[in-house]
Amino acid sequence: MKCHLFFVYYGKDYKLMNRIYQPLVLIRANEIMEVLEETLFFEDYEIQNKEYARTYLCDALTQKFISGELTEDEPMFTDDEMDKCLREIVAGSFLDELQKDGIIDSIEGEDNEERFFLTDFGKKIANELQKEEKKKSKKKKSS
Repeated sequence: MKCHLFFVYYGKDYKLMNRIYQPLVLIRANEIMEVLEETLFFEDYEIQNKEYARTYLCDALTQKFISGELTEDEPMFTDDEMDKCLREIVAGSFLDELQKDGIIDSIEGEDNEERFFLTDFGKKIANELQKEEKKKSKKKKSS
């Protein structure tokens, strides 16, 4: 009878947002985050909370780790994969922020995709913004 023991280190360095990641995944995600911060990616897109980006990268790198594509030496993503990651980080960060502010909420659709919708608070804000836009356009027409 073969017995395999698996040990998981639950230290703070291996846990992020109540998820446990492999050390290599966290190291590589931190490398990407450092480059994004150095190149002012977050500032360019006015992303204040970086937790979504970090979690997204860790999840994407975990998939690569599971499939055997993540190593210490090889590039983590192809150019196309990185472009997709950056687009999804921007969109996801905005959606996450709107959701935390109570402007939108989400449900899982029949196709297991997350669907976003305005909350009552979000509808109120949207109506107020539309009223302001109408006022601005009337002022421009009158001047």
